[in-house]
Amino acid sequence: MSANGSGEGGNGVRADSEAFVVGGLPVPPELAGLIRAGKWVSPATEVLRRIFDDEPVQPCFYSESVLVRENRDWHTETDPVWLGDPADERNEGIVPGRSLSIADLGPDMPVMLDYRESLTAPRVLYMNDTIWMQVAANFGEFLALLYGDESG
Repeated sequence: MSANGSGEGGNGVRADSEAFVVGGLPVPPELAGLIRAGKWVSPATEVLRRIFDDEPVQPCFYSESVLVRENRDWHTETDPVWLGDPADERNEGIVPGRSLSIADLGPDMPVMLDYRESLTAPRVLYMNDTIWMQVAANFGEFLALLYGDESG
């Protein structure tokens, strides 16, 4: 891995024109473009409250290097506290090796891309307390929620 975070390998980042891969999972091209343009930033607190139905503490939308670092450890997570209780039907649960952490609203408030159903259109999940909940059916829908002009 080079000093700038690019390079090839299992948990590294591989440049693929505009998109890149982290831990074997493709980062959606829209997200890769926003990150590289410096536009993957947290919207206003009111927008986050509306989308996540939670109070953001210190929102952080990850740069490319932070995204790589956060997911290196995440992909080997086994603590049941983070995986979700499959007996709780309200809980979407999560599989670390099939998800990418892309942001957080504060400590222990992760926002994830969930690739269990699709490698090209991952769902967006958020951990609210100990429950994983779907925020958007895909990343495009999530972008519209974050940055769309629907706040009327």
